[in-house]
Amino acid sequence: MNIRKTQRKNKTKQIVSWPSNDTYFTITDLVAANSHMLTSAEKPSDITIRVRLSKAIAEENLVAVIGQKHSGKGRPQLVFAMRPVKKSVVEKASSEGISTIEMAKIMPVMEITNQSSSVTPTVTPVSNITTPSTVNV
Repeated sequence: MNIRKTQRKNKTKQIVSWPSNDTYFTITDLVAANSHMLTSAEKPSDITIRVRLSKAIAEENLVAVIGQKHSGKGRPQLVFAMRPVKKSVVEKASSEGISTIEMAKIMPVMEITNQSSSVTPTVTPVSNITTPSTVNV
């Protein structure tokens, strides 16, 4: 019989239910949708959800930060959207009073042209080469 040091429930195999691509969300909305992932302590903690969210932003590129929601005192809440971020989601967020980030910063844009990028080297002839004179002592 294997005795474990702690008797807490293992939270590693739980799946986060992400919102749809048609809406934006905050951490509060994500916690409300994933209440099964809260820790089972006197004061439940949402650290598991926060870690999964930060991994989805930084490593998996699944979620993007689209703005901030000012709620009076303290630090403003970050507002997120699922990638690829739709322009309608950003417009909806900005119409509801959320200061949004520019679309160019949310989605990396790459411009592709049909021009060839061959470079021809230019050679400039060297003239007036002088040889050092020798001094006899």
